[in-house]
Amino acid sequence: MKNILIMTIFGILLVSGAQAQERTPFTNMDFGLFLGWGNFIKVENIDYFDEDKTHFIVEINGKGYKEIIKEAKALYGKAWKCQMAEHFVETMAALGVTIGETVNLKLYLFDRGHEVIEVNNVPVTEENLDEIQFETNFCS
Repeated sequence: MKNILIMTIFGILLVSGAQAQERTPFTNMDFGLFLGWGNFIKVENIDYFDEDKTHFIVEINGKGYKEIIKEAKALYGKAWKCQMAEHFVETMAALGVTIGETVNLKLYLFDRGHEVIEVNNVPVTEENLDEIQFETNFCS
């Protein structure tokens, strides 16, 4: 009985630890396709991006969005959006991009000027993941 209790507690700690590792720099994500441009990943982070503008990923820690999408689709199939939205750190690691406490982003601003900006040292947090999970349903 004692061994079962110890194993149960150990299992709960392992699961809790795995979930605690999962984080994201985004408070919302959306995915789609523009004719002539291809697939895109639209992102939000109300603390770091202008909420009046539309932001699309160009690069995450130096890796281009086209490579990210292509590799994520190849690795995860139809679940690639779920992986990107709710398992960001794990997914980026599988794609060869190490994610630390912060991330450097290159974003395309679609509105008013069509410019590319760099937003560096964006915190990658569990709180952001909570927002993603509340706002989206890519994993259902």
